[in-house]
This record gives sequence, structure tokens and C-alpha cells, in this order.
Amino acid sequence: MLDTIKNFFLRILNTIPDILVAILLLIIAFVAANIVKSLVVKLMGLIKADKLNKVGIKPAAAESAKKFVAKLAYFVTFLLFLPAVLDKLNMHSVSTPISSLAQNFLGFIPKLVAAGIILAVGVFIANILKDLLLPLLKATKIDTLQEKTGIKAGEKTTFSNVITNIIYGFVLLVVIACALDQLEIAAISGPINHIVNSIFGLIPSILGAIVIIAVGVFIAVLVSNLLESLLAGVGVDGLIEKITGTPAKKVVLSKVIAAAVKYILCIIFIVQGLNVLDLPVLTNIGAAIISFIPTALVVIAILGLGIFAGNTVESLIAKKFATAKATAFIAKIAIYVVSVFLCLSQLGIANAIVEGTFILVVAAICVAFAISFGIGGRTFAANTLAKLEKKMDDNSDNAQ
Repeated sequence: MLDTIKNFFLRILNTIPDILVAILLLIIAFVAANIVKSLVVKLMGLIKADKLNKVGIKPAAAESAKKFVAKLAYFVTFLLFLPAVLDKLNMHSVSTPISSLAQNFLGFIPKLVAAGIILAVGVFIANILKDLLLPLLKATKIDTLQEKTGIKAGEKTTFSNVITNIIYGFVLLVVIACALDQLEIAAISGPINHIVNSIFGLIPSILGAIVIIAVGVFIAVLVSNLLESLLAGVGVDGLIEKITGTPAKKVVLSKVIAAAVKYILCIIFIVQGLNVLDLPVLTNIGAAIISFIPTALVVIAILGLGIFAGNTVESLIAKKFATAKATAFIAKIAIYVVSVFLCLSQLGIANAIVEGTFILVVAAICVAFAISFGIGGRTFAANTLAKLEKKMDDNSDNAQ
């Protein structure tokens, strides 16, 4: 019994130095962690707020980031001392995984520092490139080309700003990919590298597409202006007035035709530019748009002619027969309906339903026209019959 008690106290006495060393290491760990935390706070405090605002970081976000980094530095410093403390307490089963974690983290720190340096330098270079590129593009007067093409834009949506932001974003994407490569995290860096490589491969095609679209838009605007001047000089604008006898105040025919030609040419060149990218989805969409243009033109022509014919017929009937306003209106609606059904038939939308409905509508219009003509022409018919009866009576008197 005495030996057991003796051995117990001997064990306690033997572990006292290790416990004291562990306590001392804990004190050193707390002191070192607090020193590192205060140093991190002071170093991050050297970064001025105006510089953070230029990068787009708000003061509140910067303050929360500073606190997070300081706490992280405190935790990492304390974690480095923890395996030694646990070893002194003979807690090897706990200290071994923590020691392995600390070693892995220490091995990751150089990669993290390298990634941070690459990211900082890359952002700095990207900002310099942006500051140099924007005035350079403005000096080339590329924004005047945007005005000539008729594209309205604000201060942030000019050609120079858009091109600068695209290049700036691409440079940042390349920098982020390089920084992630240093971290050797394939799950994150792999997709980004694939995107960057794909963009690099598409750059020649993108430049070719931009050139084709820009030249096409310029040609479309030039042809539109020439066509508008030519049609106005020939006297197309007065064609509607000559046919209907009333001036068309809201519709300038030369401008309408010129605008239609401009937009059609722009669509054709945009589709051709997208085809240069050799992307199957865009190619199929472009082919569908090009193939639909003739049908769309026919539909627009039918609808326009229908509206024009309906208004013309209404005005002619109203001028000839002052009391037949209802008949003129029904005639106009009938022409509108015929035009709409012709457009639907041209588009191939439910041909069977369209044809059946068209027959019913035409029959209803005919009945309504007959009724309205009968009611509206009742006085005319009575006068005509009275004149005919009087003439027959006069002829019979002369014969006697």
C-alpha cells in the first residue's frame, strides 16, 4: 500500500516540470499571439482609406477584414505553440494531428504569400493599364464612331469605356488564374485556366467579328443615309399624298424604307460576325434569323399595304358617300382583317384554324356590310325608285 502511494507521488513529482514547462509555453503562446495580432492591426492600419476606395473596398468592409485577419494571425500563432504544450503533457494522440495541421499550414504560407503578391501586382498593373487605355481610346475618337452609327450611350457605356472595362476584366481574370496556380488548388484553378485559355483562343475570332460588325454597321448607316436622300429626291415622300389625297404627317416613307434597310444590313453583318466565332449555338441562331428575314419582310409589307389600303378605301368611301361612314369603317376593318390573316398564313401559324376563322370573319363582314349598306342606302333606294316610277308615268302619258 505504501509503495503504491509512493509511486503515485513520484509520478506527480516527475510530471511537475513538464506541467510547468507546458504552462510556460502557454504563457509564451498567449503573449506571442497578442504581439502578432497587434502587429497585424498596425500594419493593416497603414493602408489609407482613399487607396481602399479606389479598389472599391468600403471602410466598414476594410475594418471587418482587419479584425478577421488579426484574429486569424492570433489563432495561427497560438496553434504553432499548441503541439509542444500537448507533447509536454504526454497527449501525443492529440498533438500529432495538430502538429501535422500546423506543418501543412506553414508549408502553405509561402504559396499564399506568392499568390497574394501576384494578385496585388496584377491588380496594380491592371489599374495602370486601365488608366492609360481609357484616354488613349478616347484620343482615337472611337466614341464619335458610336455617335455616327446612331447608338445612344451614357458616360459609362461609350465604346472607349466598354472596351477598357472588358480588357481590365480580362487582365484581372488572368491574374486571378496565376494566383490560384500558386495555391495548387486544381478544383478552383482548373476551370478558370480553361476559361482563360478558351478566351485566348477566341481572341483572333473576336477581333475579326468586331471588325466585321463595325464595318457592317458603318456600311449600313452609309447606305441608309444615301437611300433616304435618293428616295426623298425622287419624291417618294409625296407618294402617299398623291394616292390618298391627304398629306401623311406622321409617316415619312423615305425614312421608313431607309431605316428598314439599315437594320436589315446590321442584322446580316452581326450574324456574319457571330459566324466567325465558330460557336454552333450562335451559328444556328444566326442562320435562323437570316432565313426568317424574307418572311418578316413579306409580313411587314402585307401588313403595311393592308393598313394603307384600309385607310385609303375608308377615306374614298367617306368622300363619295357622306352618309356611308359605317360602310367605310366596315370596309377598312375588313381589309385589316384580311391583312392580318394573310400575315398569319405567311408565318404558318395554325393554317387550318386561320383559314376556317378567315372564312367565318369574311362571311360575317359581308353580312354586316349588306345590312349596313341596306340601312344606309334606304333613302337613296327610295329616291331612285320614285324617280324611276315618275319617268315610267311620264312615258305612258306621252304614249297616250
